[in-house]
Amino acid sequence: MNKFIIGGILLAAIVIGWFIISTPSVTDYVAAVDTEITELETDLAEISAQVLAGTLTEEAATKAKVRIVNRLDAITSASASSEAAQLTPAQRIQLAAGLERLKNILITYQGTLNNVEATANETNVSAELARRGGGSYNRSKHLNLVVADAIADVEATVADSIQDFEPNAELDGQIDVVVDETQAQVAAEAMIEAEAQAAIDADQAEGTTEEVTTEETTATTPDEEEPSEETPTDEESTDPVIELEAVAETETTPTSN
Repeated sequence: MNKFIIGGILLAAIVIGWFIISTPSVTDYVAAVDTEITELETDLAEISAQVLAGTLTEEAATKAKVRIVNRLDAITSASASSEAAQLTPAQRIQLAAGLERLKNILITYQGTLNNVEATANETNVSAELARRGGGSYNRSKHLNLVVADAIADVEATVADSIQDFEPNAELDGQIDVVVDETQAQVAAEAMIEAEAQAAIDADQAEGTTEEVTTEETTATTPDEEEPSEETPTDEESTDPVIELEAVAETETTPTSN
């Protein structure tokens, strides 16, 4: 009996210990937000150097976009998880500071994000994100807008965690400008693509119409009349009877002595 009791106590202790070890603490979540933001900033600084040097390739941009989206997803996930626990005053300050850093990243590296967006192979980006199962944001969005979505999510967490939280109005104004400019850029590019596609469709439709018209014309046009035998010329059409009479007259006409 005592063996069963001791065994049960040991099993309960193991289970409790495993949960304690495997379950991240609030400190881990807050630290994860900070770590991911720092790595995102470092990554963008390196990409910016490549853009300035003109060495950013499609492959590098594709990998960069995948990393950026995954980091943003990790930031928002860790931030949301920290909201479930009671944060200490220091942790709240740390989260708020991380939010401002994230906003500054978008403002500082909006041009770099534009270059990554323009250079990356979107098909490969979507395939890689799907394979990894990462990136909960709309993958068809421009990177600037993806960062802006992450900022909004983290800000919602900070606002819920910090009583009387007041966002930085100056930074928010700059973020709004970036978002507005990016949305206008995306709309303009979409319009250009739509016009180009419409022109292609019109050319294809015109080509199809011309082909059908040509076939119909060929089918309804009567065959040309076969050329008739050559009409003889005046010289070739002399009647043989007339020729004989002319010869006879020549023979009967007396010659003069």
